[in-house]
Amino acid sequence: MLACVRPGAPVSLLVPIGQLLRVVITTLTFACFYIGGLLLSWIVLPLAGLAGGDQLSRVARAQRIVRGGFRLFHDGMRWGFLLRSNPRDTRLGLPAGPCVIVSNHPTLVDVTAVLAAAPTVACVVKGPLFRGLLLGNLLKHCWHIDGGSGSPADNARVLGQAAERLAAGLPVLVFPEGTRSPENALHPFKRGAFEMATRANVPVVLLLVRCQPPVLAKTAPWYRAPRVIPYHVVEHLAVLQPSEFAGDSKAMSSAAARLYLQRVGPAPSADMPVAASLLPA
Repeated sequence: MLACVRPGAPVSLLVPIGQLLRVVITTLTFACFYIGGLLLSWIVLPLAGLAGGDQLSRVARAQRIVRGGFRLFHDGMRWGFLLRSNPRDTRLGLPAGPCVIVSNHPTLVDVTAVLAAAPTVACVVKGPLFRGLLLGNLLKHCWHIDGGSGSPADNARVLGQAAERLAAGLPVLVFPEGTRSPENALHPFKRGAFEMATRANVPVVLLLVRCQPPVLAKTAPWYRAPRVIPYHVVEHLAVLQPSEFAGDSKAMSSAAARLYLQRVGPAPSADMPVAASLLPA
């Protein structure tokens, strides 16, 4: 157990040693994640698909298995003092029936955090990841959506597949920035998620992801362990209805971005405890 020192005392060697240990644990945790992803993709989910049933029941079964794996991944990060994150405690506030779920994207593990907390949901995934050897088969079994290259033809296909998932009763999860957020800020929102909602006339549920201090971000990579254990939380932010914007997806996108900009920042939310120190101050 790492001892604390009194305020103002010199920083001991425990600080770099503790941070180094957490980098090692992070490496092992993500190695286990990718090995587990390979096993799920090419062994577990194909075998689970042999149990039969219609498409929705097969998708629900596959996602239930993957959801358990993602929860175990977040357990490993919590047990390894890497991140205080427990998707079992997350309340997304989703309505009954289909909806479009939108979230900001500050860290590498936002997708797994939301999917570990959500019921059966279709997520729009980056094209290279969707078509990759490692997780591509897993994503196909779970009926997620290939985000493509951003071309007009790919965008039209994504909207069509999202409409299919919504018509089947599944929520669709989109990270409208298209990549991880800048630290304590947002990239401009792409309009696709809001266009899906207006075309299908379903609500948009806004989720706010916070991670303080920043880690697993583009500006705070996994091999830079902060001095304290970061808190990673997913909060229900708001629900927007297409009727509130007369079916104008651009106006809905702008309103959503304004709501996020009011909340995104370095200050923790009211229900997020101050990050607990693992290392001496």
